[in-house]
Amino acid sequence: MALVTASIASVCKSLADYLGEQFSGTDTPLQVLLGSPADAATAEPDTEHHLNLFFFRFEPSGFGAESGPGDTQYLRMHCLVTPFASAEDGTGSGENDLRVIGEVLRIFQEKPVFQLAVKEETFHLQVVFQTLGMDQINQIWSTQGDTVYRPSVLYEVSLAPVIPNEPRLTAPLAGSVGLDVAGQMIPGPKPVAVPPPVHHWRPDLQREDWAPVLAWVYESALAQSLSFALGSDALDNFTPEAWVVGEPGTEISLVWEIWEADSGWQEASGSRTHTLGEAALNPDGIASATLAEPALPFRDRAGQMVLYARREYQRSSDGQTLTRRSNPLVINLYEVGS
Repeated sequence: MALVTASIASVCKSLADYLGEQFSGTDTPLQVLLGSPADAATAEPDTEHHLNLFFFRFEPSGFGAESGPGDTQYLRMHCLVTPFASAEDGTGSGENDLRVIGEVLRIFQEKPVFQLAVKEETFHLQVVFQTLGMDQINQIWSTQGDTVYRPSVLYEVSLAPVIPNEPRLTAPLAGSVGLDVAGQMIPGPKPVAVPPPVHHWRPDLQREDWAPVLAWVYESALAQSLSFALGSDALDNFTPEAWVVGEPGTEISLVWEIWEADSGWQEASGSRTHTLGEAALNPDGIASATLAEPALPFRDRAGQMVLYARREYQRSSDGQTLTRRSNPLVINLYEVGS
């Protein structure tokens, strides 16, 4: 029976596949291997050149000390990259080793950040060039038997996800906050809960990675959280209206996430696009605002749903397509008496 494909193995394989694609246009084929240098040195010569990725050290990320067993963990992986090139056309294997390793340095210098899809989730991964000292060279190669030393470079690959098979179910969000002070421990009226206010709000459009900002427009006011009792006239007459701002003319996607007790937060099916018309939220400008009307995922049961605006852009430094997500807008549906 084959071993399971863990998320760490998927990250390593994806990185190897990417390097293989970068060398696919060369006249002489190059195969990228995963394993120890000793294994690569004795690999079957099905191609003229080999490039070996040896992931030999795994460390905790140093972040997320509060994470539990059901949370995704993140690792820093150390990878030794070693070419095993052959001589060809009057060029020795040593010179070809240097050509391969120089190309690896160029590739990771030009594109150090990657987006990888692992188990239907997208993660960012960064490759960082590290110093490989003489002591570390001796320690690594002394474990490789009779394998002759080849010039190598060391990279830190981080942060690599370790995804649990049974993720922890996250709790719903707090839609409003209230405070009650009493002189006696006698049940009394519930405190008045107040949602977070919305005033003037402008995203920093001078930044290339600016994120959209949005708010509910309800009863001629702005809000980040709204609550409705099931079966109430207010819910029956409610049509969601969201004001999304950013660079005018930018197209964004409006996406719902819903919370279920047995599955936690899940993205609802379907999304809608919206073109931004204004650069800032201003309570005095509601009447002329360009509003979106995203339909509620449900309104027949108690639960919670969150609306986000997503913006995709290409980073100018390397052309990488990245996604920025806005602040959340919350809708609470509750049963009367709960």
